[in-house]
Amino acid sequence: MKKKSRLGRDPIKEAVGVDALIQDTRKGKQSKQGSQGVQADKGKVITKTSQEGTKSGWTRATFIMREDYVEKIKSIAYWDRKEIKDVINEAIASYLKRKKIKPKPKGR
Repeated sequence: MKKKSRLGRDPIKEAVGVDALIQDTRKGKQSKQGSQGVQADKGKVITKTSQEGTKSGWTRATFIMREDYVEKIKSIAYWDRKEIKDVINEAIASYLKRKKIKPKPKGR
C-alpha cells in the first residue's frame, strides 16, 4: 500500500488526537482554527490601522510600563479571572474619573 504524501498538508489546521476533542467554548471568541482576532463590527468605519480587528469605539495601543506594574496587572487579571485589557481599562477609568481634563489645543 502506498503511503500518503505529507506535502501540501497543513498540520496546524488539521485537528488530530486530543486536539480533535478539545474545542473553544468561550462565548464571543473565535477558535484558534478560524481567523485570528476579534471581528470588527459590520459598518464600522476604520480610520486607523490600529482599529482593525477591534470593536467599535476601541483601538489598539502600545505603551511602555514598569515591569513590576505589568506583573501586578497580570496577577490581578489571573485571580479575578479577567482579561488584562479589562483590568487596565478599569484602572484607567478610575484614575480619569478623579481628573478634571481640559481638551488639548487643535493641531496637537
